[in-house]
Amino acid sequence: MTKMFGGFVIGLFYYKDILNFRLLYPPMVDYMLKTFSYLGFIFYTFKLGVESNTGALLKKVDMETSIIAASGFAVSYTFSRAGLRLLNVTSTAGLEKMILLNAKTFYMVTCNHVNEVGISNSELGRLACTISLVADIVAYSGTFMLNSVIEPLDGGDYWKPTLATGTYVVMFAICRPLVIHIISYTPEGGRVKDTHFLAILLIALLLAMLGLQANQFLAVFVFGFFLPEEPLSSILHDKLDAITSSVLFPIFCAVNGLRADFYALNSKSYILEIVLIMGAFGKFLGTLVSSMIFGVHFRTALALSIIMASKGFISITRIAQYRKLGVMNREQFTLMSLHILFFTGAFLPLVRYIYKPSSQYSTIIRQGVITSSETGTLQVLACIFKEENMPGILRLLQAFQPRSAKKPIPVIALQLIPITSGGVSVPIVAPLHEIQSSAAYRSNLSRCNRTVNALVGLEHKTNGAIRPQHYISVSSYASMHNDICNVSLDNNVSLLILPFHAQWTDYNNFRGFRHPSQPIRDVNKMVLDTAPCSIGVLIDRGDQNLANLSDVYRVAIFFIGGVDDQEALAYTTIFANNPSIRLSVIRLISSTQSDENFEDNFAINSFQLRCIDNERVSFEEVIVNDGGETTSFVVNMKDEIDLAVIGRYHEPGCTPLFGLLDRWCDYPELGTLGDMLVSPEFGFSILVVQERPQRARKYANEVNVDYQDD
Repeated sequence: MTKMFGGFVIGLFYYKDILNFRLLYPPMVDYMLKTFSYLGFIFYTFKLGVESNTGALLKKVDMETSIIAASGFAVSYTFSRAGLRLLNVTSTAGLEKMILLNAKTFYMVTCNHVNEVGISNSELGRLACTISLVADIVAYSGTFMLNSVIEPLDGGDYWKPTLATGTYVVMFAICRPLVIHIISYTPEGGRVKDTHFLAILLIALLLAMLGLQANQFLAVFVFGFFLPEEPLSSILHDKLDAITSSVLFPIFCAVNGLRADFYALNSKSYILEIVLIMGAFGKFLGTLVSSMIFGVHFRTALALSIIMASKGFISITRIAQYRKLGVMNREQFTLMSLHILFFTGAFLPLVRYIYKPSSQYSTIIRQGVITSSETGTLQVLACIFKEENMPGILRLLQAFQPRSAKKPIPVIALQLIPITSGGVSVPIVAPLHEIQSSAAYRSNLSRCNRTVNALVGLEHKTNGAIRPQHYISVSSYASMHNDICNVSLDNNVSLLILPFHAQWTDYNNFRGFRHPSQPIRDVNKMVLDTAPCSIGVLIDRGDQNLANLSDVYRVAIFFIGGVDDQEALAYTTIFANNPSIRLSVIRLISSTQSDENFEDNFAINSFQLRCIDNERVSFEEVIVNDGGETTSFVVNMKDEIDLAVIGRYHEPGCTPLFGLLDRWCDYPELGTLGDMLVSPEFGFSILVVQERPQRARKYANEVNVDYQDD
């Protein structure tokens, strides 16, 4: 929209030749820009068509989404027609096109909008995309039959329907099999040959030219829509995205904005704008009422209605087509362009403030970790960003192993696959058996199979005491935290395990973290801030070639106090059931501590009662008077620990960390003690536990750190 606004500004100078602007913009430049703009439109829509992974959405299409889609269109059209009668406006072909376009919803545009506001994998995002998909399929099919078949045949024109139908016959009978045959030569994970890539683009250009002759401007999108998403989506993203999204398509938007002639507007143009406003209000009201009838929450329905009433580049393309064919005059084109620009630009940002996916987690009341483990309702969710995360995750899950399989611990392994392409890609999150037929799974087949084999091996090693289930999430990093939180919420998860964003290495005299991923770190921060359950951030320093738990695995918890430490103690209570684990509970207190916390004492006493007969569990109180003494004590124990469990948040005035709070914090998401323990001086793994997201925000405020933007 901003590129189109730039075209409006240029148009103001062009039509009145202000400051001799036409000397800077001669006709030759205009022809060149129009050529580049059309190339940008072809490549951009082709890429969006390929990225339209609608398989998951088609499964969600039902009577409710169909009725909501139909209601929005019908009420918008009815309101617009009523506006014409009330204002005594004579209907013209151009005005009819404006009314119909104002009532339509386009799938590509809706997907772009939900991606833009960061809700693509939320309940609202998927609902909006499903509704727009239904509306788009019906509208496109109806428009094709009416404009390209029925009306020409009624007028005795047999060439136009023959050419339009022939375009799609060539597309599906010749071009699609040819492209599939070409990409079959590219091995999994391999690079496509330049000649193959150019051949695919040439086929798309030829179809676009044929579609132009048949008045089918979106034929190239339909062609991409029915092509396999992978590996073609990755190929187009790697080789075409930069030049198309950053250069050619912005030129297309600007050139269409340039066609607007503000001097064609007159004192009566506001009447047409009132008709358009009534249509937009009808679209909003029809979607709002129908969605609320089907039980959609008011705020969600409100945001959905704004998204459905918003327009985008497809609408701009349509009115440009109508202007070129002479259906719309300059006044109607300019007015419709301004309506699309300002209505979408003004109201779409409101969705961010109306709908917040994380708000549904704030009212969750869940059982504690200990209660869940005792009642057999304990559910663990382990996130896997990369294959390097697997050994540490598997060792930690084996540490949760109960004494027998009578009360097995269900584990969800959520494999997170980032979407590399943008556009209209719809995020997917589902169990493995529901996603095996999707392009996202096939394009990551080897990686997914290795994860499946590792999880099957884990169940065998634990004799069924750990029962893993494999989920796959395909989404952008910006919205990946929504999938993690939604899976946690839907499955009543008690423990959520997040791998640290950097990989530990101790090789070639280098000891520290390598290959840090800022996007993964941002995902972890968002999860820490919004998750509906307790979280453990795992910093794995174990052997990457060994995924099995050793015969004697030494776990220590450093208990200082507070709700996060109490939750960490609950984690270690589960560890105490594993016969391979030697557990040390070390309570750090000060010599001047006079008023002890009742909840801390209750947690310690409860733990001691549970483990009173367990010889593999030891308890020790250590007196420390500042952070320096705490650091010295941990350093002396570093060779006696395989895994340290700590709480993330501690009160600023706590004596065991006195002085450490003033030091620079490289990883505020780990807390003060966690940030100290990740230094290269310590070689053991760390599990940083957080009990409530509210503590994360409070901690960030106290250490003056922007929690979202590090």
